[in-house]
Amino acid sequence: MNKWFTMLGALLLSLALAVPAFAAQAPITVYVDGVRLSFSAGSPYLQNGSVMVPFRAVFEKLGLKVGWDPVARSVTGTSTNLNLRLTIGSNRASVNSTVRKLPAAPVQTGGTAYVPLRFIGEATGGKVVWNPASRSVQITTPVSKNRDEEDIASLMNTLTSYFNSENAAGIASLAQTGSDFAQSVTGLERMFQAYDLKSEVKSMDILGLKDNEATVATVETSTRTGGTYIPDSQDEYIYTLVRSGSWKISDVQNQKSTVLFTREQGMQRAEMPQGTDNAIQDTLKRHYESLNDKNVTVMLSTMTSYGEDYDNTQKSSLEEFFKMYDLAYTLSASNVFYFNGAEAAVYVEQQVTDKNESVSYNQALILLLDKSADGAWTISDSYTVSNSVEGEPNNP
Repeated sequence: MNKWFTMLGALLLSLALAVPAFAAQAPITVYVDGVRLSFSAGSPYLQNGSVMVPFRAVFEKLGLKVGWDPVARSVTGTSTNLNLRLTIGSNRASVNSTVRKLPAAPVQTGGTAYVPLRFIGEATGGKVVWNPASRSVQITTPVSKNRDEEDIASLMNTLTSYFNSENAAGIASLAQTGSDFAQSVTGLERMFQAYDLKSEVKSMDILGLKDNEATVATVETSTRTGGTYIPDSQDEYIYTLVRSGSWKISDVQNQKSTVLFTREQGMQRAEMPQGTDNAIQDTLKRHYESLNDKNVTVMLSTMTSYGEDYDNTQKSSLEEFFKMYDLAYTLSASNVFYFNGAEAAVYVEQQVTDKNESVSYNQALILLLDKSADGAWTISDSYTVSNSVEGEPNNP
C-alpha cells in the first residue's frame, strides 16, 4: 500500500511540474463597500499597472448617472456635485471642469469602454486599495451626508408613526441596545394604556453629524385625542443618535415644554354635579391654606398618595422647601374645565409673593385631581401654563 502512495505522490508532483509558467492568472475582482461587482460587458484587466474596468457598472455602483457620446467617444458620470468626463485614447479627464491626468487612457474594446478604476474611485471621494495577492480591488465610498440626513429624517418619521399607532415594540426596535433610551421605553405599554396622544414633528434640525454619531433637535407637538387627561403641549427635544449598521436612538432630552392652553379654555366650566364642584374647591382651599401655613401634614392630605415611599419622599421635599422659602399664596381664580367622573382638571390663577424679596409672581396652572375610593378629591399633578413677574403682562 505504501508503494501506491509513493507512486501517487510522484505522479502528482510530475503533474505540478508540468503546469506551464504562463498559466492564466486569477480574474480581477472589484468590491464596492464589500459588495462584489458583476461585469457583464467584459472583464477587468491590468494595463501598465492600472486596473481597467467597463465604465458603466462602476459608474452606476458609485451613484453616477452614465452618459456616452459616440461622436466624441467620451463617457460621462454625473451626480449632484460631481461631473466626470473621460475620452477614449486621451490621458486627460475633466473633473468638475478641472483637467486631470489619467494613469492610463480609456480604451474601447468590443464595443465596451474601459476606464482606469482607481481614478474613478478616488474622483468620487472613495478609498481604493489594490491587493495583488488576491488580485482584488476594494473601494470604500465616503459617507454621504445627504444620505445620512435622509436616513435620520426617516428614523424620526418612523418614531412618530410608531408613537401615534402606540407600537411600543416598534419604538423599542429604534433604540440602541443598552442605551438610556432603550431603558426609558420599557414603560411605554402602560403609558399607551392610559393616554391617547397624537405627536407631530413641527421641525427637525441636525445639529451635529460626524462619523457614526448625530445630534438632532426637534420641535414636536403632543395633542390629546382621548384617555386620561393631559394638556396639549409643544416640546423641544435633543436626540442623540448612533450608527451601528443603521441609525439608532441612544438618548433623548426634553429641553423645553410649553403647555398649549388659553385662559378662555380654562374658564369654560365643565358639566358636573354641584356637590362635586364644591368638593374640588374645598380641596383647593385646604391645599392653599396648608401652603401658607407651611403645614406639611394637611398639604399631603390634599395630594394623591402613590405609596409609603412616595409619600415619605414628598414629605421630605416639602419640609425642605418650607425651610428654604417664605412665600405667600393667593388664589385669585379657579375653574373646573374638564370632568369625567373620577378625574378633573382645574384651571387656577394664583399670585405668589416672596416675603423676603418683596417680589410677586402671577401664575396660571392646570391642576389634575383624582377621586379616591372613599370619594375624596386629591391633587395628582400640575402643569404651568404661564409665569410672570408682577407688573409684566400675563398672557396664558
